[in-house]
Amino acid sequence: MRFIYFTKTLPAFQVDDWVRWCGAYGLDGVDLAVRPGYPVTPENALAKLPFWREAFMKAKLTIGLVTAPTSLNDPNHPDARRLFKACQSAGIPAVKIGYFPFVGDYPLARNKARQALEGFAALADSTGVKALFHTHSGKNLGNNAAGQRLLLEGIDPHQVGSFLDTGHLALGGGPFPTELELVKPWFSCLAIKDVEWTKGSKEWKSGIVPAGKGIVRWNEVGATLKGLKYQGTVSLHGEYPLDGAEKRGEIAAAEKAFLAHQFNL
Repeated sequence: MRFIYFTKTLPAFQVDDWVRWCGAYGLDGVDLAVRPGYPVTPENALAKLPFWREAFMKAKLTIGLVTAPTSLNDPNHPDARRLFKACQSAGIPAVKIGYFPFVGDYPLARNKARQALEGFAALADSTGVKALFHTHSGKNLGNNAAGQRLLLEGIDPHQVGSFLDTGHLALGGGPFPTELELVKPWFSCLAIKDVEWTKGSKEWKSGIVPAGKGIVRWNEVGATLKGLKYQGTVSLHGEYPLDGAEKRGEIAAAEKAFLAHQFNL
């Protein structure tokens, strides 16, 4: 497996910062946030992504995927086309696309999202860059594997893949073995989050914590991946509250060690 780190939480880091940081804390590379406010954006990706990829390759590191803005759910938007072409040029294999908000009228919303995914499949086919569909809990279509399967049936798994998220599935999915089985033909990447529930004055709230500190059943995750003989990309999302790149690196290294044990690596 390749353990990479989602760059969302350190938006000021430039390419040299990430190369040093990954080397210092034993990560294999990054899941690169390509968003407004970050060094690489959808607008400048064609110019910058090849330079970033070359810098990582020189350090024997990888950019395993890029993560688009959460609103990028239209394959015909100029940013989508630029981003897929930029990844094609840089040799980056996948783009995590945005989400499909659900506000009512499921048949209409499902058909609209399905058309978008078919468009992303065509974009993937023309560029050789896979579109990844992330399970994000809350008011989104495809927020668990069952919801994703309703949208992915009939779409080529080589073009659109399922990006399962351990934390979000713990909040809104079934047992991990069931979730993975539902989307097994499309399963392409694993996002690492752990979550905990806390009781507020009016309601229960969920929060992200380091792997092993929350409610995710990691023994089930590990056994399922072992049974599948999964050797792909694991993206540590690190979206827990934390100050400082050094402390974040220490927690990332600890997460990797914990997961390597759970996954019998």
